[in-house]
Amino acid sequence: MPQLSIQGKKLNRIMDAQVEVHHGNAKEALQIPIQQFRIKLPLDHDTMLAEWALAPQGPGRWKTAELETLDRSRKVNHTWTLHKAYVHEYNEFEFTEASGTANEQGNHVELIIRGTLMHTNVDYDGHNILKVAAGEPEPGTS
Repeated sequence: MPQLSIQGKKLNRIMDAQVEVHHGNAKEALQIPIQQFRIKLPLDHDTMLAEWALAPQGPGRWKTAELETLDRSRKVNHTWTLHKAYVHEYNEFEFTEASGTANEQGNHVELIIRGTLMHTNVDYDGHNILKVAAGEPEPGTS
């Protein structure tokens, strides 16, 4: 299970996590690629993510998001850090009893956490939105 922390606060039970880097399309590449995490986690009583999604433009909107992706042995493969991130999209789902299949049951939140340049007066250098750090190799691999 991946590990996610927002401004140092660890979130529990991340169901799915994806790191996405989009460079545009074949017609035109973006000067600054879109860099984001796509996260799915169970819905609970905590409103921290909803409040963050609702934050107005300003210091309350920008937070550090750190995502650790794990291998099959639960060793960290990569640590991804967005230093100036915001909630680009927030979706909350409630499934009623007997809706869908057993795998679709469960109330959850899906969100996109997107990074932006830490400072507006600097050029994008490939590392000043999203940084990646290597983890450990999985045991038994070279």
